[in-house]
Amino acid sequence: MSRSKITTTGVACVTVAFAAAVALSGTAHAVPDSRGVTLTCQDSTGKTWVTGGAGTLTSSDPGGTNPQKMKLASPMVAPIAIPANSLATVIRTVQTGAGAGTIRDFVGTVNPPMNVGNPITLGAIPATARLAAGTTVRLQDTSAAAPSATNWSMKINTTISGSSVDIYCAGKQDAASGDFSF
Repeated sequence: MSRSKITTTGVACVTVAFAAAVALSGTAHAVPDSRGVTLTCQDSTGKTWVTGGAGTLTSSDPGGTNPQKMKLASPMVAPIAIPANSLATVIRTVQTGAGAGTIRDFVGTVNPPMNVGNPITLGAIPATARLAAGTTVRLQDTSAAAPSATNWSMKINTTISGSSVDIYCAGKQDAASGDFSF
């Protein structure tokens, strides 16, 4: 066999092996995907933060064994300066399709610093465990009732004026926007 045939065959084998390794490793990941959400948020002291506000929920997948993430551009604005990574957040989604009804939480304390009046941005917050390929989810619809400790799609815990406060947001994902797919 000629040297050029050996080189061509070797390059082809390496290319096929690399493509197979990438396909099997789970390192390929989806481009971020966004959906509109509507939220009504009230804290544990009874203060209403927003009623029927429009926000954007965005998914991402870092690939490998790392859990997928969700980021929320919320309709709330910062009432005070908020330090980075100071808002403990749970974004609750529900699985659709296979395994429909299974709750899939995204939990973390990830937020950029925000000044008074800035929109509150949360995440990207990881899922509690990596979701299987093909899993579809949407924000859990809790819009039929007021937000409370037992009815929420998103929950934030923060400290305001030295006191721990929970903010509960009841809401839903825009009906026509479809599910997030991982």
